Amino acid sequence: MAKSGRIWYLATLGAGLVLIVAIVIALGPGGGPLDLAIRAAAMLGLVGVFFAALSSVFMRDLTRFFGTPFIRLHHYVVVTSLILLTAHPLGVALRRGSLAVFVPDVRSWAGFFINGGRPAWYLLGVAALVGLAAVRRRLPKSWRTIHMLNYVAFGFGAIHAWLLGSDFQGTFGRVVLVAMAVLLGGAFIQKRRQIARVAAQRRRRRDAS
Repeated sequence: MAKSGRIWYLATLGAGLVLIVAIVIALGPGGGPLDLAIRAAAMLGLVGVFFAALSSVFMRDLTRFFGTPFIRLHHYVVVTSLILLTAHPLGVALRRGSLAVFVPDVRSWAGFFINGGRPAWYLLGVAALVGLAAVRRRLPKSWRTIHMLNYVAFGFGAIHAWLLGSDFQGTFGRVVLVAMAVLLGGAFIQKRRQIARVAAQRRRRRDAS
């Protein structure tokens, strides 16, 4: 595909994501500019984590499509999501006048999951860190496993959005959240199958030699 075609593809995808977020916010409880910015950052960040994890199933296709190593594209998405998901609690901290929103709530299981965005933020940071080339070279055998924390981060973020997110209390928001969770669950299963298939092929080649 020509470069111009790729640009249009990305523009269409970006517009679609913005439209979904705009619809969810429009159906939400409203609020002032800061509140809307806080919620938009959270939703865009969560969508980014979703696509970062989902895209790992299509590594070869995306590499051929963009003509760029997949891990570079994937890392851009993860880092962008991390920036957005940092802006979200920063906005909440500004509104409350406290940085306690960055501290995981371990007083009870209910509190931990209601505030699941907090551990999700740290997990996403670890996933982004192990995606760096310098770290991958130091962890050649385990970095991919650690990087799959993206799935766990999305899970915590989705639970947090379901239990506490004002924009996900309505039917449309919850349908979007469930759809993303189901798709990502399927992507995780498919990714494990891909890994098992590659491992089996390597064993056969090793045995044949």
